[in-house]
Amino acid sequence: MDDDTARFDARAAAWDANPMRLKLARDIAAAMTAAGIFRQPVPSALDFGCGTGLLTLELAERAGQVTGLDTSDGMLAELSAKIERAGLGNVGVLKADLAAGDPLPASYDLIASAMALHHVPKPEPVLKRLFAAISAGGSLALADLDSEGGVFHDDNAGVYHHGFDRIDLADMLAGIGFTGIDAATAATIEKPGKNGTSKAFTVFLMTARKPS
Repeated sequence: MDDDTARFDARAAAWDANPMRLKLARDIAAAMTAAGIFRQPVPSALDFGCGTGLLTLELAERAGQVTGLDTSDGMLAELSAKIERAGLGNVGVLKADLAAGDPLPASYDLIASAMALHHVPKPEPVLKRLFAAISAGGSLALADLDSEGGVFHDDNAGVYHHGFDRIDLADMLAGIGFTGIDAATAATIEKPGKNGTSKAFTVFLMTARKPS
């Protein structure tokens, strides 16, 4: 187990105690709806870097079959417990490390991700694997922080990108082969700064399609 996975395992049980995380998942799902992601039926969806499944469960209300993917056993255990408690038959879990080259066992009509990409050391190879796993004509929906200078996290261990420049990320997606790339602000997170004042951080939703 690497240090990054161990950190998330240790945080898993208390992850949902922060109400900001639940609100953020709801805001991202609402932004996906506003972007037209669910205008047509979505038979299958993958939540990349799902954590405890906050976005996964939002997707489960809007898509047919949903899979939550993560590298952390602790996070997936939390999601599995939620699935069992709610008796959800359309949600499954998958442990895989795409950054290490693990394959995806299926293709998906939608791949979504919330606040996971900044924990990926080299995003482009992972995004290429996601592109390959999206069905022809399917969609990508990436939510993450706008460039923030490294002050969002209280501890930057395991944080490889201090947010993303939207234009740079869109250019990366276009280079991989995505089309119809668009971005909008999905949420604003207010966090107290070290001097006691509140600071606002914006979270974008970038959507794209794989050509048919």
